[in-house]
Amino acid sequence: MREYKNNFIKADALFAKTLLSLAVVYSASSLAVTPTVTLPKGTSLGSTSFFDGFSGNSSGVTYLLYLQKENGTSLKDSDGNNAAAFNSPNLDVTVAINQIDYKFEPNESGEIYGVSAFIPLVSLDASFGNTGPQLKDNGTELGDLTLSGYLQLPPSIKDGRPVFSHRIAVDVIVPTGGYDADKDFNQSNNYVTLIPNWSFTVLPAPRVEISGRINYLYNFENSEPAGSAPLTWNGGAVDNTQSGQAVYMNFATSYEIFPGLRAGLNGYYLKQLTDDKVNGDTLADSKEEVLGIGPGVFWSSKDQSTNVWVNTYSESMVENRFRNELKLQFRIAHKF
Repeated sequence: MREYKNNFIKADALFAKTLLSLAVVYSASSLAVTPTVTLPKGTSLGSTSFFDGFSGNSSGVTYLLYLQKENGTSLKDSDGNNAAAFNSPNLDVTVAINQIDYKFEPNESGEIYGVSAFIPLVSLDASFGNTGPQLKDNGTELGDLTLSGYLQLPPSIKDGRPVFSHRIAVDVIVPTGGYDADKDFNQSNNYVTLIPNWSFTVLPAPRVEISGRINYLYNFENSEPAGSAPLTWNGGAVDNTQSGQAVYMNFATSYEIFPGLRAGLNGYYLKQLTDDKVNGDTLADSKEEVLGIGPGVFWSSKDQSTNVWVNTYSESMVENRFRNELKLQFRIAHKF
């Protein structure tokens, strides 16, 4: 069976998803804002696609490199309209992620335990036109470390070929990256996030595959909210914020054009379930939503030791975050 390496990589992962419900209040001498509360930048939104339910059946080390480019050209409010407070908002995010994955020897049942570590380098470049609020980015810094533990279940075999494979995992985003409390856009979330998830691949026909990954996000408190302007809440100081809980799914399907090369569609959908909180109070109308879909290709070397993915996405149904007209990702995995 061909070995397809899973990438637990948190690629979207490090894209700065921004600004849920930013309220701007002008006075004669100052600019006061509600704190920036966002879903974590360590999610794998769109970073996994074809053959996500497979991770290979041999032990050892695999190295993965992700290169990602995201350009947010409009900032949407809770109704999906352009946020009125901003003139020409733009957020460019460039990410390089190094992943080291290690799988232990299969047990007697064919189950394989594995661990992964993801280290991102993130470059942020924000601009907001000549008028209106001017938000600041933190330049180029390391992003948050993500640690993952997973269990790969043995594939189901029918008529001599695999027809289904799946994996369960728990990812932890640890706030180790660059964080400046005086900047609006940072590489680090400055809080811990737990992401239990389930990945699967179905092979309904010899040349067709359908894959998906379902994730649940639980975010802990941020005890030092960041912002370039003074942060206030109900007339007082801001002590902490907490991003709401969310679910999201990556999905993909491909067709084998010839051995080693596939093409298909890939996408993701995110829905925030609960509103964000400031000082324990609910921040109304702060839930994020986004749908991204686009074409992608997958290539595997003859010996299956090297795999390459190229994925593109265009976003719609965007609420309380930047909209990306085009999002690009290149990913390569090599098994040693």
